[in-house]
Amino acid sequence: MSREMPIIFDYMNYRTFLTDVLAFRKEVNSAFSMRALAAKIQCNPGFFNRILKGERNLMAAHVVELGKVLKLSKKELRFFELLVGYNHAKRQTERDYYFEQLLQLKKTRVKQIAVDQYKLYSHWYYLVIRELLAIMPHLSTLEEYARMIAKSLEPQVSYGEVRDALDHLLHLGVIRRLPDGALAPADKFTASGPLVPQVIVNRFLLEFADLARRSIDGIPKKERRFSTLTFSVSRQGFEKIAARIDEFRQEVLSMVASDASPLDRVCHLNLQLFPVTRCGRKEDAA
Repeated sequence: MSREMPIIFDYMNYRTFLTDVLAFRKEVNSAFSMRALAAKIQCNPGFFNRILKGERNLMAAHVVELGKVLKLSKKELRFFELLVGYNHAKRQTERDYYFEQLLQLKKTRVKQIAVDQYKLYSHWYYLVIRELLAIMPHLSTLEEYARMIAKSLEPQVSYGEVRDALDHLLHLGVIRRLPDGALAPADKFTASGPLVPQVIVNRFLLEFADLARRSIDGIPKKERRFSTLTFSVSRQGFEKIAARIDEFRQEVLSMVASDASPLDRVCHLNLQLFPVTRCGRKEDAA
């Protein structure tokens, strides 16, 4: 079966897009090659190959030339330019900026539900509300739920934001309305999965990291568990620790699933493991 011409709006990585374009062009014309494409944009073939592998970044001049060679429309070229900026961005604020711009251009092509799903992880309280519904008294109207939830969240969130969140969660199917009018989580657990862009997951992680920082002063010590540990370790040891953290996370989920006692609170657990020195990092050896 012949492959279809890649559509730039379907991608969130320009290197993957270019790789797929090369494969498509090669299938249509066996004489076409990466070397030929590199020559058309006046780029060294070896350097271009390293760009595709993620070892080097695409230069601004090459972006313009690629737009011409690939016959991208004005809108497609703008998306391509933003995609390059997004993939090259180092800071979360930069990635957020480019992602929002990309999302605006993608909206005309992707299903709205896929766009909406990004919002599920854009505010910390969306998933907290989902969990809170499992332990709240059954109420009959969204207004009642919104007002009670707004008073329960820590830190506090406005009634309007909670009401919008409930509408959105219902639309996504993350929560459901029972026959008696009460609201409840649609499933036992929810996870971001591979389809949610990393920039959204990172934003979500940063929001909860900020909540953790604020809880040091805002929540009594007996109601929280914070600890810290600094140590030296090899690459192999680091990977073993990371794997054990993944296992522990699954153990926590199992404990939550088997908890038969009355539920009375919603908690968030941060597990963080990261280097605080540059020694041994791959980019330093390059």
